[in-house]
Amino acid sequence: MIALHLRLRPSTRRLAVAAGAIALAAVVIAPLSSTDAAQQAGLPLLTDRLWFRIATTVAMFVALASAWNVIGGLAGYASFGNIAFFGLGAYTTGALVSNLRWAFAPALLAAPLVSALFAAVIGLPLLRLRGHYFAVATLGVGVAVGEVVNNLGPLGGATGLFLPILRSDLLFFYLMLGTAALAVAATWVILRSRFGFGLLAIRENEEAAAVIGVNTIFYKVSAFVIAAALTGLAGGVFAQWNSFINQENVFAVSDNVEMILMAVLGGAGTVLGPVAGAVVLELTIETLAGGGSAAVYSQIGLGVLLTVCVIFIPRGVIDFFGGQSRLSLGYLRRTLRETSA
Repeated sequence: MIALHLRLRPSTRRLAVAAGAIALAAVVIAPLSSTDAAQQAGLPLLTDRLWFRIATTVAMFVALASAWNVIGGLAGYASFGNIAFFGLGAYTTGALVSNLRWAFAPALLAAPLVSALFAAVIGLPLLRLRGHYFAVATLGVGVAVGEVVNNLGPLGGATGLFLPILRSDLLFFYLMLGTAALAVAATWVILRSRFGFGLLAIRENEEAAAVIGVNTIFYKVSAFVIAAALTGLAGGVFAQWNSFINQENVFAVSDNVEMILMAVLGGAGTVLGPVAGAVVLELTIETLAGGGSAAVYSQIGLGVLLTVCVIFIPRGVIDFFGGQSRLSLGYLRRTLRETSA
């Protein structure tokens, strides 16, 4: 049988890591060229408002995809309701800043707490469901929470909430980048802990995990709460960054679908998979946002590409090109069995 090996040589892998580190350093340092001190020193301006908007959005989706990965990738419970945590975090910060006149910093700290508390309350009954039952139930929760918020007068109702404008692209970029880094670091720590091993055991076989002593309910709810807290933090940053929030921009189901696709495309259950998926997919979406017939055909191609990846590379491109798999007829048959089960 002919097989196509896609394993990367150690030298190539080191080169890829070095290139990634350089790119990350450039992304972190480049915005500093927009500071007054840098401009007074005559340094070239390396970023503009469009760059900040795109970079902050990409960082936000890195945080969302990585947070979803904790419950969906590590524990194997595909939640379609994580957008509820994003919206609750956004509205927590928005209501505290707009209605109660809190400073942004303490209001932001409250966002992950409210989202985590809500996840703990709904997680106990929802996480007794499995498979598509759990997915549909969480989707219903996400839609329901958005509808409730949309009809609450103190939260602006259908009009939404307007927050005081803070004109600091640099601040919100670094806040969102810090949120993304926190989500990635949390995944890294979890994967190397007993808690992470328990989640992986639940993903592979929940009954067997319970037999060997894993408290499955506690582990699943804990993962749900961690994912909610990270998602809520991103929502809190978004609320003040956008200066306006309503049901449409913080409870969008499409955003929940995107964060799942990003994690699956890059490699759910890995540390860097959701990062790679979020960066590639969000930059592609931003590129196609201009419209026109070419954009329509490109979006169709993107959909086909995502379908192919989900069917034939279910463990993500990080696993495939990282040397864990090889392309062969046996590999294709195995993945088709896995994805059709």
